[in-house]
Amino acid sequence: MKTSSFALAAGLLAAGGAQAQLLDGATAPRTLSSTPAPSQPFGKVQPVPRTYMGNAAEPVAMRNPDKSEFGVYVADPKLFGGINLSPNVALETGYANLYTRGYHFADYARPDEVNGALGTKGFNSYLAARVNVPVNDSFSAYGKVGVAYSERVAHDKTLRATASDSDVGAYAGMGARYKLTEKASVSAQYEQFGNSAKKWGSETNNSGLSAKFKMGF
Repeated sequence: MKTSSFALAAGLLAAGGAQAQLLDGATAPRTLSSTPAPSQPFGKVQPVPRTYMGNAAEPVAMRNPDKSEFGVYVADPKLFGGINLSPNVALETGYANLYTRGYHFADYARPDEVNGALGTKGFNSYLAARVNVPVNDSFSAYGKVGVAYSERVAHDKTLRATASDSDVGAYAGMGARYKLTEKASVSAQYEQFGNSAKKWGSETNNSGLSAKFKMGF
């Protein structure tokens, strides 16, 4: 009888221990990482450079102007700068001489050449939202919409100001660039600075279509 009671007690103790192990395993907390890995979409996000600026009219040769005792080769500036709001959207502003002569020789003997006076002085400027469209590694495009402010000041032969006028209107710009090789590319753009081209005709040449071929060495 005592042997049977001892065996029964031993069996109950063994069963109780097994049940306790099962309960302990079921309620044991899982170890969690203190810094969980980011989800896949956010893991690929890269920081965006906040600001940018440049001179869209600058040819390679302008970086080292060919100077002489008679004059210097220069290019009328076409400046731009902006703030990136996202990888493909920016807020941009720009400035250009009302009449841009491109890369040309400025004769020291002519003050109007060196100082940039062309009978009529002035500028086109804009503030716009810019959207970049990178199609692939070789081709990219962009579009810009905003407001333009243009100003014209007429001068006589003595370079004295005789009259002034201004224009405020819609600004629109679009362009594309194709990369031919690592050092060569071709680009085209269209810009419209309000009604300045219609009002002032040949005294401004920034509105319209232009193209450029660039090659580095």
